[in-house]
Amino acid sequence: MVLTAPPSEVAIIGAGLAGLTLALALHDLDIRATVYEARSEDFDQGGGVMLSPNALRVLDSIGVYERVLDKSLQFDVLAFKDGRGQTTDEYYFGSAKLYGYQAIRIMRKELLDEMKAMLRESHIPIYYDKRLVTITSDGPYNVEFAFQNGHVATASLLIGADGIHSTVRGTFLPHAKPTYAGFIGINSVVQRSQLRIPDDYKLPATVMAKPGAFLLVPQKPDGSELFIGSQRRFAELDPSGWEALRKDKRKLYDMLQENKADWPDVVQSALEAVPVDRMGFWAFYGIPPLASWLSRSKRVILVGDAAHAIPPTAGQGANQAFEDVRALATLLSKLSPDVPLDKAAEKWQAYRQTRIKKVLDLTQQMNAKRLPEAEKAQLPPGAVWSDSSLTRGDGGELRWLYNPDLAQEAESWVQELKQAAHS
Repeated sequence: MVLTAPPSEVAIIGAGLAGLTLALALHDLDIRATVYEARSEDFDQGGGVMLSPNALRVLDSIGVYERVLDKSLQFDVLAFKDGRGQTTDEYYFGSAKLYGYQAIRIMRKELLDEMKAMLRESHIPIYYDKRLVTITSDGPYNVEFAFQNGHVATASLLIGADGIHSTVRGTFLPHAKPTYAGFIGINSVVQRSQLRIPDDYKLPATVMAKPGAFLLVPQKPDGSELFIGSQRRFAELDPSGWEALRKDKRKLYDMLQENKADWPDVVQSALEAVPVDRMGFWAFYGIPPLASWLSRSKRVILVGDAAHAIPPTAGQGANQAFEDVRALATLLSKLSPDVPLDKAAEKWQAYRQTRIKKVLDLTQQMNAKRLPEAEKAQLPPGAVWSDSSLTRGDGGELRWLYNPDLAQEAESWVQELKQAAHS
């Protein structure tokens, strides 16, 4: 039975950024949502996130942006620096003048805590320690699903916002597994006051030298702390191996310190300031392009990393998840006999998949730009992001990425479907 009216109840699996944003957007549209999270309430994902204008426009639309701005560091440009400290390139993460918003960096926990507070204020239920096991029934009238503790629930729609290792995805795409990209990003946090930063040295910056690329990214509203790190090739480990590496702070520290003498002084000062106990890493996994993000009935829908995990290089992973859910929420509120769920969901999916492909192209080129010089020299022409490729954005060339209003896009799909229904 195809849904031809806004859903009466939406179940959201996953209380990360995508899931909580979707819950708030649906609430604003008078659609009831319930969020289920496998982890405990005190789980801390840690780290920071960079949000560009396309994501901030979404957060602004649900009232989050104004509540987190004073908890954020605002910036426009990521500079690419050579070993002599010269700016060789720039990449615009945002610009109020060009793209409507400056980019921000905010600690993920602070953003999630603010969103959770908004859920409580709006009486949107969120249940923790609810690990989904399976979907027991997908249509025709609702979705029935079961949790590890034996609890069974139903909803008009179920949205899988449960990340790259999505249980929801596995219920209807069991062979779609995350694939390892061959890289890890090793990182830590240092105090800005401990670095030898030259005068007029633009931050955030990616410092390019013989070993590859080194990130220097200020965080906290006053920029007093820097997220630092570098990516490197690394053989894939099994889950227990990754967990062992995560706990082995000394090994991560030693790997980050390799080739220290080949880095310029500003990076060497960062390496000297690294506290061993704050070492971490990020293994770069992705999802092969999926034929569909929708189940057979279209009542189970994947969003965010569950549908299209994007490596962090271009800073668009979370940003694209926000786009997914903003468009989807608006579309669900407009369902009608002329705008049935099956056709509406396919419109949404076609637009989002095309857009994700373009973002992945940008990300791959940015990844290549951060390789060590010896590896970069072996790449084919056009493999490395540059001004002549997808452009740096100082002339507004990144409007395709930053300017779309996803609620308006969804409204346009509704009009197209209505016109088609009466033609």
